Amino acid sequence: MPADALLVTVVVVAIFVVFAAVLAWADRQTSSVRLDPDSRR
Repeated sequence: MPADALLVTVVVVAIFVVFAAVLAWADRQTSSVRLDPDSRR
């Protein structure tokens, strides 16, 4: 595999990993906000 193709593959995988991490972080943030009013009662 040429170095260019390897570099493109690494960049695309890194973008997907960052996107998944941001989605997981946002989901954790919103779910904790949703659960807060229930825990205060």
